Amino acid sequence: MKNEKSVGLAMIFNFVIWGAGYFYLNKQVIKGFVVFVLYSLIMFFSILILLSGSILTLPIMFWVEFWTMWCSIFLAYDAFKLSKKTTIKPLKIQRVKRVVRRPKVRTRKK
Repeated sequence: MKNEKSVGLAMIFNFVIWGAGYFYLNKQVIKGFVVFVLYSLIMFFSILILLSGSILTLPIMFWVEFWTMWCSIFLAYDAFKLSKKTTIKPLKIQRVKRVVRRPKVRTRKK
């Protein structure tokens, strides 16, 4: 019975779509929602900048992509740390000494 969440999958989710790893882990969901909204706004304004056709489009997009890449790496690492905190560690099995009971010897009463 495996109820643990995959560490790698949470990292990939948070790297590709900000906040998705938090939803997958079902931890810090509000933080995941805020980060997802921020990611959506950054992508929306990036598309607007690309469609504007300004001479500053390339330098602006370079800096936007540079910082979003660093944020993606940080969020993937954050999901890694969070999933490591929430995983269930296996229990240590201790050896139990086996007690052998000897049958009682019945004596006949006279």
